[in-house]
Amino acid sequence: MLLVQYKSKESDRAIIDDITAKINQNLGEWYGFHSKLAVEFPTIRSHKNSFILRYPITTSSGEKKNVLVKIRRYPRMNSLSQAIRADIHGKVPMEYQSLKYVFDRLVKKDENFGVVRPLAYFDAYFAIVMEEFPSRTLRQILAAHRHSSSTGKGLNELKDAAKKTGQWLHYFHQHVHSPSEREYTREQILDEIRSYAIPLEDCSHGRVHAQSILDAFSQKLENVQIDSIVFSQSHADMICDNVLYSNDKKVCVIDFKTRHAPIYSDLGLILIHPETFKLQIFSGGVYLPESLLREYRTAILEGYFGDKPVDQFFIKLYSAIKVLDRWRKYEEQMRKYKGVRYLILLPIAPMVTAYFKNVLMKHLDSIEVVESSQAIKVAKSVDHSA
Repeated sequence: MLLVQYKSKESDRAIIDDITAKINQNLGEWYGFHSKLAVEFPTIRSHKNSFILRYPITTSSGEKKNVLVKIRRYPRMNSLSQAIRADIHGKVPMEYQSLKYVFDRLVKKDENFGVVRPLAYFDAYFAIVMEEFPSRTLRQILAAHRHSSSTGKGLNELKDAAKKTGQWLHYFHQHVHSPSEREYTREQILDEIRSYAIPLEDCSHGRVHAQSILDAFSQKLENVQIDSIVFSQSHADMICDNVLYSNDKKVCVIDFKTRHAPIYSDLGLILIHPETFKLQIFSGGVYLPESLLREYRTAILEGYFGDKPVDQFFIKLYSAIKVLDRWRKYEEQMRKYKGVRYLILLPIAPMVTAYFKNVLMKHLDSIEVVESSQAIKVAKSVDHSA
């Protein structure tokens, strides 16, 4: 995750002062009458897609906590005022409501799950106010243990975090929301693939041909009868950066985009996301060893399905689809670069294309014909105790 120190801007001072005053006014309601701010000015950091204002506080009982204020930004925005003025906040109220919805349904529900406590939404600044969840991301855990041995403590921590991530996602699909089997056909799946492949061809300046991608997927689907698939409300951005693992070994998931989708959409993304880390791409796929990724994927699926059978056909199909989606996003991002950055990327872009092409074909090739029989009748549910 990109993390840089915020550089103070005079134009932001009034905004920060007002947010600070609002937090001060609400501390009593949130943490008791004698709670107080530990600082007069927050620490502010610029993440890739948000500014985070961090306020240390002391509660009425003397407990130390941190209140966070999140304001959406794009990477090139260098001030709070610039970010607030931009037309980029349309989905932020929904993100806050999703945070509240999940908190109400998960708080103290399972010893393996943690939750971010939502505190307020400041409309004037499109700002989500929440309590900090002290933790590391799943990305950080993968990076920290990439050299761990098969019997090492580090790998056990990664497997625990991954398994609980699968359990959390299952609970989210099956109990926080209500799953249902919906009609879904081969053509609808190909339409989704087409929606990624066509923009990919355009962004890659001809390095990629949409029809060849469609043909590769069609070949895997041609002898498969698909009538339905299990849908639920999905997280819709189930990446390793949005999975938090606390010191007391609880998993918490943040940054909900939320839409109705096949359950395999979230699963496919969390399974393949480590393969799309920049360090993984530019190392040619050796930054995270395949043995580590295999343990990670196995733990995710074990957490999600428990002792129920895993529909390998849809798992592998949606893993391939999500690789294609991530590939499209990389190519779209590279197309936006101009000037010196564009010149630097000229020799790099073909390498990115070649990497994703290899990863996509790896996942497609893993879909064996014999497994396609599992897709003829989709299980009504994969419900089990999380």
